[in-house]
Amino acid sequence: MVTTFFTLAKRCLLVCLGGFLAVVPILAQLLEKNDKTLQRKNEYETQIQQTTQNGRIAVIDGTVDPSEYIIGPGDLFGVNVWLSPPLSLQLPVTPEGSIIIPTVAEIQLAGMNLMEAKRKVISEIRKKYLSGDISFTLLAPRMFAVQVSGFGFTDMTVIVQATERAGDAISLAEAKTPDELKKTFQSTEKMLKESVPGSRRKVEIQHRDGSRSKADIERYMVTKESKCNPLLRDGDVIIVPAKNLLRDFVGVYGAVNAEGAYEFVEGDSLTSVLRIARGCSPLADSGLIGITRSDELGNTIRTSSYDIRTILAGRMRDVALQRGDRIVVKEKIELRRDYKVRVDGEILRPGYYPVTKDSTKLTEIIAAAGGFTDFASLSTSKIFRRSITERELVSERLESARGGVTRDDSAYFDLETKVRLNREQVVADLVSLFSGQDKSKDVYLRDGDEIMIASRKKTIYVFGQVVNPGHIPFLRGEDFRYYVQKAGGFTEYAREGDVRIIKANTKQWLAPGETTIEEGDYVWIPKEPYRPFGYYIQIYSQVFGILGTLATLTVLVIQATK
Repeated sequence: MVTTFFTLAKRCLLVCLGGFLAVVPILAQLLEKNDKTLQRKNEYETQIQQTTQNGRIAVIDGTVDPSEYIIGPGDLFGVNVWLSPPLSLQLPVTPEGSIIIPTVAEIQLAGMNLMEAKRKVISEIRKKYLSGDISFTLLAPRMFAVQVSGFGFTDMTVIVQATERAGDAISLAEAKTPDELKKTFQSTEKMLKESVPGSRRKVEIQHRDGSRSKADIERYMVTKESKCNPLLRDGDVIIVPAKNLLRDFVGVYGAVNAEGAYEFVEGDSLTSVLRIARGCSPLADSGLIGITRSDELGNTIRTSSYDIRTILAGRMRDVALQRGDRIVVKEKIELRRDYKVRVDGEILRPGYYPVTKDSTKLTEIIAAAGGFTDFASLSTSKIFRRSITERELVSERLESARGGVTRDDSAYFDLETKVRLNREQVVADLVSLFSGQDKSKDVYLRDGDEIMIASRKKTIYVFGQVVNPGHIPFLRGEDFRYYVQKAGGFTEYAREGDVRIIKANTKQWLAPGETTIEEGDYVWIPKEPYRPFGYYIQIYSQVFGILGTLATLTVLVIQATK
């Protein structure tokens, strides 16, 4: 029994041992996979930490150019040697400017560009590892401090990434400039008639090694040439000079996408300045580009014409510009415009209709709109026109008040001017034109005209001092008394002798004897104003005072003639 027990125990132990040995490789693979996942996570977090220094996410302006990027302390690199097993390292550039590769060497890289550094590091690693592919990759650019000074800035220090350029540092410094200082520079800017405080075309960069470089940020914005906005280096000082567009300028006007005065830089040419002006517009006549040049006294010397297409094709040398040159890009002759009128109201097809300049008649548009509905009232329909634009309104109001208007007429004139500036009315007899077929009454339409076809009201509106104000059915031939009677008659406060007829079409106020009531007219009955008893006492006292004075004068005259 004892032998049998030990035999069974031995077999169980062997089975357990075999199962454990089978599980060990699987556990090892899982642990290795977990370690790799944790390593990749740490690498990612390191990159995120490197690119979010100074409390902001660093910006990379496209892929890094290996020939332009200069290596410095703080750059993080990845070294990979594809062996079995592969060798993968993350190595920072030390404060001394070197990179330490275990089992290889300490390699000095500071001041090299990325292309040179790649060749040097791979060459050194190849001395140790004779086989396998080798890569040396920039994982996270460093962050460092640069100084921005000059017009608009007070020696301001900003933190930038090694992939950022001079223009980025200036933008960061502008965001940190105190509001009080901004107001000071804005007032100076307004006095100098500048659009931006400080030059953006003559920026100077002083490097730590004593060398200097220039930045033309406006040109970089349109050309993306790296030399116009170089990458920054550790310890750079960016100097923004003042800008004076009154004297140091090149003007670009006409058919360009961004016309105006631009700062002049030595070396500017016709094509480069046109690019800064965002190029010619689609309506530009590229064969008619004029350059006007003046002497130092401001007297015009000459105007020369050029064909930009010939220059771009290489058949003609680019034109060198001088300070004060003015470029005018002429437009192609294009007489087509978006002329249109709008028809609303009692028309079969209301909406916008295209017209030509001073040649489209009213009858043509009404025909195109399908004609009038059965409810149209031609006698009260109108055509409105706006003769001036919104920009001209202020000057038009001021000029209209200069015409020798007397003080008594000024209020009425101001009212009429406001009505005219709001919408001028085109005199048109639609009844004679369409019902009477009198073609001499046709009118030419202009861009922006509004044709309002009124509806037939078939009523007369009576309001004011009547018992039941409101619409009364129109009955041809009846005078105002008929409609007042239908409205319940006059109230006790009505001024029956001052009834007025308001014409529906012209809005004129006429006495009943001056017009015949027509469909859509208004009948207005004014109210007798309330007068307190003291008012009549005052009137009577004034009358009696005048009579007493006259009586006294009469007595004096009689006595004097005796």
